[in-house]
Amino acid sequence: MTRYPYYERTIHYYETDRMGVVHHSNYARILEDCRIDMMAYYGLPYAELERMGYMIPVLELSEKFTESLKFGEVVKVVPDIYKVSAYKFYISYKIYDEGMKTVKHTATTAHCFLNNDFKPVSLKKEAPELYDKLLLMANPEAY
Repeated sequence: MTRYPYYERTIHYYETDRMGVVHHSNYARILEDCRIDMMAYYGLPYAELERMGYMIPVLELSEKFTESLKFGEVVKVVPDIYKVSAYKFYISYKIYDEGMKTVKHTATTAHCFLNNDFKPVSLKKEAPELYDKLLLMANPEAY
């Protein structure tokens, strides 16, 4: 399997603030869009996971604002699942300019799987096929 290449996105006017740059709260939404797209690329569409009774909340978010994103700009987001455990997985992100020459933003997120009762799920025990998919997403070249 090939690694997820990137998520491409144009910055919308409504995401900006009075200073003409993307408001800091909207960066998390860009990362979320990227994560959902990446999961679908690897055969785990979020709608299907919800039908299976799972939710994937954000547990942690850390960001470094290097260069502001502006209205009309095209960016490419490169995610990398760098750690998977039975209960959590971690993603790092780099947001590049359209030519992928400049890193404009970096971030990391941590996630878990919850069931419909909002209880944490050990994927390794309760859904080994999903756990294996996460491992694949973290290291697609190995499969």
